[in-house]
Amino acid sequence: VYSTWAAEWKLKGFMQIVFGWPVALLSYPIAWLMHLIGKICGNSYAWGLILTTIVVRTIAWPIYAKQNSSSIKMQLIQPEMEKIQRKYAGRKDPESQRRMQQETMMLYKKYKMNPFGCMFTMILQFPIFMGMYEAVRRINLYSTTVIDGGVSTIVNPGRFVLSNTKLFGVFELGVIDVNGTETAISFMNTAWSSPDKWFALVVAILFSAITLISQKLASKQPSYVKKRPNQQSDQMEKQMKFMNIFMIVMFFIMSLQSTSLALYWLVGGIYQLLQSHIGRKLNEKNYYKMKKKME
Repeated sequence: VYSTWAAEWKLKGFMQIVFGWPVALLSYPIAWLMHLIGKICGNSYAWGLILTTIVVRTIAWPIYAKQNSSSIKMQLIQPEMEKIQRKYAGRKDPESQRRMQQETMMLYKKYKMNPFGCMFTMILQFPIFMGMYEAVRRINLYSTTVIDGGVSTIVNPGRFVLSNTKLFGVFELGVIDVNGTETAISFMNTAWSSPDKWFALVVAILFSAITLISQKLASKQPSYVKKRPNQQSDQMEKQMKFMNIFMIVMFFIMSLQSTSLALYWLVGGIYQLLQSHIGRKLNEKNYYKMKKKME
């Protein structure tokens, strides 16, 4: 249950202290924003969720753009990188390895590149979206206090509660019972006659379809990148294809468990698809621009 931002920082155990603080930093402000937007939109949990997802992903766009810029530079320096690797191929002595490393670092310096820049931006995105995930799950939670051996019960709503949990006034996204247990509307716990069941199924199918399209777009090489025949690369491509199918099936099943989470993933997936399309177009433009500068 959300109470105060200070309470979010009461982390317990080594894993929470190491990995929990980025989520603690972001989850509460995101929940506050979702609550504010939801209140403006008629106390609506659904519209708070949808619009906050768009706002958060828009704020995170520069991080995504930075990652794309690093990827372009990696593609540009690849021919020179391969030249260095061929030069020292088969030479395992310490001196040769030192020289190869030195020339590689000089190459990065020449093109003003940080070899870990792309990885850093990927890591930076993770707590942002985990904070959003936490806010979606926790915003409507209640806590229960039992007094006098169970005779009296005090129900304490969390700091942020949006009581209108229907989308378009028809489809139920989720409710929380008085014990604070999440009973989100899902495909599994809804009768076939209910529109909520069909809505849950449609959202799960749409999210899976969007994920599949995004994966296809991500695996498609840009026109400016020359594909080099590589048996090892082909093998990795097959493994990635299997992993992608596994992920789609897994997320489809997870989407059926909670309509609110599935809706969050769907909106985020559509936004990411649009982001990726715009990013690829900008990448192509920036690639030739950078290439012209480096020639």
